[in-house]
Amino acid sequence: MKIKSQILSIGAGIFLLGCTDAMIVVPEAPFPIADDSFVIDTVATGFTIPYGIAIVGEEEYFITDRIGKMFHLDGNNLTELMGLPAVVTFGVPGLPAILHGGLMDISLHPDYASNGWIYICYLAEDGFAKVSRLTLENHTIDRFETIFITRDQNYTGNGMRIAWQDEGHFFLNVGNSDFSTSTNPIMHAQDLNHDAGKIHRLGEDGGIPSDNPLFDGSTSPTSIWSYGHRDVQGLFYERSSDTLYGLEHGPKGGDEFNIIEKGGNYGWPLLSFGINYDGASVSTISEDSAFVFTVFPEHTWTVPTRSGGQALAPSCLLKVSGSTISDWNDHFIFGSLAFRRLMKYNPETQETVALNVTGRVRTIKQLPGGDLLALVERNDLRRANGKIIKIRQLPKKEPDDM
Repeated sequence: MKIKSQILSIGAGIFLLGCTDAMIVVPEAPFPIADDSFVIDTVATGFTIPYGIAIVGEEEYFITDRIGKMFHLDGNNLTELMGLPAVVTFGVPGLPAILHGGLMDISLHPDYASNGWIYICYLAEDGFAKVSRLTLENHTIDRFETIFITRDQNYTGNGMRIAWQDEGHFFLNVGNSDFSTSTNPIMHAQDLNHDAGKIHRLGEDGGIPSDNPLFDGSTSPTSIWSYGHRDVQGLFYERSSDTLYGLEHGPKGGDEFNIIEKGGNYGWPLLSFGINYDGASVSTISEDSAFVFTVFPEHTWTVPTRSGGQALAPSCLLKVSGSTISDWNDHFIFGSLAFRRLMKYNPETQETVALNVTGRVRTIKQLPGGDLLALVERNDLRRANGKIIKIRQLPKKEPDDM
């Protein structure tokens, strides 16, 4: 069997300049650049790796920075919040290799206006991936509850995302980007006793819902909703269709767009449409064998290179609806970390185009009024100049005076 579609595009670029220059450049786009019309405004600056944003209203947000900071932006007032848990990320001496880590996604309880609960996910100092919920008083945490802890340390995990299904349940990704090859497969994502490489479904208090999947050999449900994932860094739930979408990192190529099914096995590392970073094969079984018991992606991306292919490295996912930018409605928007720009994907035509929004976009969200917010990482390793940008419609031209 073949996957439903696969787009290949030519284009690769140098990500870092020489050691004497710490500016991060934007490579050539891997797809044609759309001529969509919009305006970009800078909302706030001074972040290092802004990762998650929770929208309270049109001009009020909470923002996480991967280095372990959290901020409240209300209009033009940006305030750092106090009392957060310690996290680990890049460059901590004496720890195993950390492929990201830190303070990641943030989300408001659907009934935040009444209960004040804010949810965060992070790699804690002890190496376990966690979800905690908190409330604030005078920009300081006053209630703090850890409601989910992985059963194993997750130093090689990547992104964590939260997507609410309804007022009482949310989905959570826990990544697993081990360097698995066909000769040395690392099977955490296939192990139902390991929480990495999974999408979990939890109750609002971290409890396990009784209608979660019951897997073979188990007598009761666990938090696991689906498994066999490498790293779903884009997670979006569409209430109108009751559909959970996942955008997943491949290794070198093989990034996946998936519809997440209850109890589904998504194949990693048994089958991958990418290759390992050293050029070695990843898959341990054939496509025909995998089709019998795994869920195939709706779409994959691999950018051809002389070394066998490159990933887009998707970082976030939003299905746009009712936006002020009409060209984006009913399309999926996601960030490409490798090519440092936003991408637009049409699920009906399977077409992907690049957009004139550059930088390592970590998150994109839609405001109640239809404009969009994006978090962009710093582009200078010497400075904390990450930012929040607003993307809005191009103002209509006024008719000339008669």
